Amino acid sequence: MLDEIYIESMIKKRFPLKSKRFSTEIGDDSAICKIKDNQIVVSCDSLVENIHFTRKKFTPEEISSRSLAVAVSDISAMGAIPMFFLNSLFLPRGITKKFVTRLFSGFKKTSKKFKISLIGGNISRSDSLIIDVTVIGELKKNKYKERGKCTNGDFIYVSGNIGDASLGLHILNKKRNNLQNIEERKLVAKYKNPNPKIKLGEFLGQLDYVSSMIDITDGLSIDLSRLINLNKNKLGAKVIWENIPKSKIAIKKPYEKHVEQYVLHGGDDYELMFTVNRKFYQKFERLAKIRKFRIFRIGEVVNGSKIILEMGGKNKILKPDGFIHKF
Repeated sequence: MLDEIYIESMIKKRFPLKSKRFSTEIGDDSAICKIKDNQIVVSCDSLVENIHFTRKKFTPEEISSRSLAVAVSDISAMGAIPMFFLNSLFLPRGITKKFVTRLFSGFKKTSKKFKISLIGGNISRSDSLIIDVTVIGELKKNKYKERGKCTNGDFIYVSGNIGDASLGLHILNKKRNNLQNIEERKLVAKYKNPNPKIKLGEFLGQLDYVSSMIDITDGLSIDLSRLINLNKNKLGAKVIWENIPKSKIAIKKPYEKHVEQYVLHGGDDYELMFTVNRKFYQKFERLAKIRKFRIFRIGEVVNGSKIILEMGGKNKILKPDGFIHKF
């Protein structure tokens, strides 16, 4: 029989953690952590069955791995270093011991990859499977990045291909059989297994000329509006379509008809988008190249409260759009 006693026992075996940074053990009422003299960064994120995933198309390992990755990405977007996480599980009737064990196998593998420690959580019964993850990060030298701190003339960058995850979700929903095309498998993997840019986020967090930062969660256009604080500080942006990195398959048949939707409004890429003071952009690009970070300059911050998309040498107004929870 699956119950919370079994789950707690299984977690303690898989995460036998007790260190100088984590004074208590999993299973107590709270966790005691040591964070030196630096500030901490805290973020939480939830994955809800039939909203963010389905058990038919995701393995238990993929569900837990994705839930941790998207939460970690928020910490990286602040320029912080993820250190600890807590997860709250809301389990429906019929969930088996094997399923829950596999969930924590995913947490174990992904937490090891991100070098982040599980320090606690909660378990409750629910009508559907829900995973809520809270991540605690540490600032290096108390430096961090916010949205809306850019100024006119700053260059806009992204850290990798945009639209891949959205196209991957489209392929996942459309094709019921096993994917044979290696390019399509990569796109689906981009959606199922986000790769937060932890090292890049830490690097950018220490550069004073990096003025603002966000991770692309809901779509490039809507997250860009949040990055520049559109309509609140009278700043806009100009983005060049040809400079936005995208997969070759996205501009081929049959996906080319919808490529703008995937790239501009699709979301779920969890790439970093950030602005750099144009006086330092050459220095920044040289340094990023030395560090072997993939960065792409896609546009610039401009005066005015509009986002302009340049495509094929022609300009048009880009209306912010993307994923928004509606209730």
